[in-house]
Amino acid sequence: MGHNTEAEGVDERITKLHDVATELQSASTEVAIYDAMIEAAVETLGFDWCAVGVPVEGQFEIRAVSETAPAEKGERKIGVDEGISGRSLQDGESIIVADAIANDEADPTEESIVSAISVPLGEWGVFQGYSAEVGAFDENDLEVAELLAAHARAALDRIEREYELKRKNERLEQFTSFVSHDLKNPLNVADLRLELAMEDCDSEHLRDVAVALDRMETLTDDLLTLAKAGQHVDDVESIHLATLARTCWQTVRTAGATLELETDQTVLADRTRLQQLLENLIRNAVEHGTSDAEEGESDVTVTIDALEGGFYVADNGRGIPEADRDSIFEHGYSTADGGTGFGLAIVADIVEAHDWSIMVTDSDAGGARFEITGVVYRVDRTQSRGRSRNDSQ
Repeated sequence: MGHNTEAEGVDERITKLHDVATELQSASTEVAIYDAMIEAAVETLGFDWCAVGVPVEGQFEIRAVSETAPAEKGERKIGVDEGISGRSLQDGESIIVADAIANDEADPTEESIVSAISVPLGEWGVFQGYSAEVGAFDENDLEVAELLAAHARAALDRIEREYELKRKNERLEQFTSFVSHDLKNPLNVADLRLELAMEDCDSEHLRDVAVALDRMETLTDDLLTLAKAGQHVDDVESIHLATLARTCWQTVRTAGATLELETDQTVLADRTRLQQLLENLIRNAVEHGTSDAEEGESDVTVTIDALEGGFYVADNGRGIPEADRDSIFEHGYSTADGGTGFGLAIVADIVEAHDWSIMVTDSDAGGARFEITGVVYRVDRTQSRGRSRNDSQ
């Protein structure tokens, strides 16, 4: 038994594999992908015998097999580091065996297998075609088999990502439900009781309780924001960065600080989360900037401008020591008195949710500069640049 490819050349088989790729990308389970591979190998590649083996407890387990192949689904006969299939998996190498009888490494599990082709599926396993004829497979067969395997790996990786995303979202939903109800409800009751108590008694102890409750409320709000920020962004819209930045400037306490906008970017992003990102970076710059004599005011200048593949938010404040730059995005990290330590962690999660990247460096003025890259945007020349000072708006 050989394989029938006389009627079609490589180009024809590659063209047909494009349709197979579409089918694989719509598959929702590993089994469906393996079965689609076998069907494509038989009907499109012309392989009469073929199978998919996946590593299970140190052995290859057959997960899908063609009807007439000398193998059965579920059987385990060879270790993942043994034979041609083991080398194919361990080394990530595609192998053609012209004569299994003459090849000491081949050691076929069935005498009827005389020649074979083995193609790795990454960590997922191996795809193999078999034949009862010597020299049944050539480089053309290898080319199309590797293309089929590449399509299958992409589909398998997609399913794994979707599964992990689903698990992550389920955990986030459980967490937000816990914070929203199990934490905030008792806090609301405590707030109400405290308000009633303060009507009857003016005590410094009660004022301390009020401060503690306010901090707990801030923490729970930040926890909810943090949970939502990490959810992957699926729906984006066009957002003029400078316009949104002006809105953020109005919502953050920036008394005495100055905003300089040097960008006409229109970015594709989730509006709510991009606003949260800008607000947190602006707030971080103002709170850690230099202060003038008047308490609560900052003379820091915040600059938002474009860079290749993204934008940056910079200030002329004290900057961030290089030794601390690997830690500032960690949950709970804060250098400010009374800070929750979630502000920059939320920024990092929003960046990750958009599949962007972020790094911190020194600004031209010696302060901190946060660079966000990987952003999809277009330049909108219809919007004007501007300079704003909070106390003049």
